[in-house]
Amino acid sequence: MGHADGVLGVGDAGVEEHAVGAEFHDHRHLAQRILAEFDGELPCDPAVLISFQGVGPKCAHLALGIACGEAYISVDIHVHRVTNRWGYVQAKTPEQTMAALEEKLPQGYWIDINRLLAPFGKHICTGKLPKCSACPVLAMCQQVGVKAHW
Repeated sequence: MGHADGVLGVGDAGVEEHAVGAEFHDHRHLAQRILAEFDGELPCDPAVLISFQGVGPKCAHLALGIACGEAYISVDIHVHRVTNRWGYVQAKTPEQTMAALEEKLPQGYWIDINRLLAPFGKHICTGKLPKCSACPVLAMCQQVGVKAHW
């Protein structure tokens, strides 16, 4: 579905089926606006994407990277936690982490960082009790803020 009318055509059940696990998944209003204002093509402009209801920097940057092929960093809570725990950056919020990564991370990795680190942060480098014994990069991790692990 590369065009907004594809989202509108799947119906409620189709939206639910394709959005399993998503926290915000009623994208029909986004598709309607994209059809009405942009002839069905995703606008590759961060300011425009962020103007959509429910779209913040993380989602906009993810769309710009994946759909538009533009170099943007998408930082969710997992990327924020992992990069700070490793000691790669020191930031208090995902937005600050994004800015720090833009300064430090080579641009060739910007699009892929969320795809690589979000699952790692969900399943290995978890929030409350990270699985450090199963971590493939433990030897390089500073374990910033880790009080207990298994």
